[in-house]
Amino acid sequence: MKVLVTRPIEDGAKTVERLKNKGVDAVLAPVTAITSMGQTPPSTPFDAVLISSANAIRHLSEEARTRLLNVPLFCVGEKTASVARAAGFTSVTTGTGDGRALVKLVASTIKPSAALLYLTGTPRKPFIEEGLSASGFHPIVTEVYRTMSVDPWPGVTSESVQTCDKALHFSRASVEALLIAAEKAGFSTALRRLTHLCLSEDVAVPLRENDYSQILVAAKPSEEDVLNLLHIKET
Repeated sequence: MKVLVTRPIEDGAKTVERLKNKGVDAVLAPVTAITSMGQTPPSTPFDAVLISSANAIRHLSEEARTRLLNVPLFCVGEKTASVARAAGFTSVTTGTGDGRALVKLVASTIKPSAALLYLTGTPRKPFIEEGLSASGFHPIVTEVYRTMSVDPWPGVTSESVQTCDKALHFSRASVEALLIAAEKAGFSTALRRLTHLCLSEDVAVPLRENDYSQILVAAKPSEEDVLNLLHIKET
């Protein structure tokens, strides 16, 4: 078994390392890259901070991070929370790995009148902001990072990709970028032969829309549950 990992370099390298520790051969072939937007949240006090990706912490300026370290932080899942704790945040509440569940967690914990900061990236799906608004919140939104598609893989990487038989998918944006990269690299037909292991049904949408059939979805939206799919017997 050889597994394709298309996450950006930082997260992708960690996933590949986990796979290798499990005795699984993996190919890291990023289709997206994360860059800093250079935006800084307002210096006004906040009652809570909300993040749906560890990239919001990684690309937060040092000055802003220092200001916010002691503000209660709500994270989408444990992996994001671990990055926040490592960065020095002192009060971290963890969700179940799903953005909509994170909105419910915030709504059940703090009042809508609270001064809420949402650190996020672009492009993004609007459901977190829509959910907060529907619950009466008016968050300050600061975009601190951007997700960008990267050029198709160089020759050696492309050859390695074509030897894979499974692919791991952690975001809808990366799946969309993969479909484009695969077409440019002449890999679309081979990509259809892979078994695609997805973090959630939302992540699987572009594959289903393009009539991919070999799709498995994690029981819960966490990296551990995606990796667990490697041991599910396919039918």
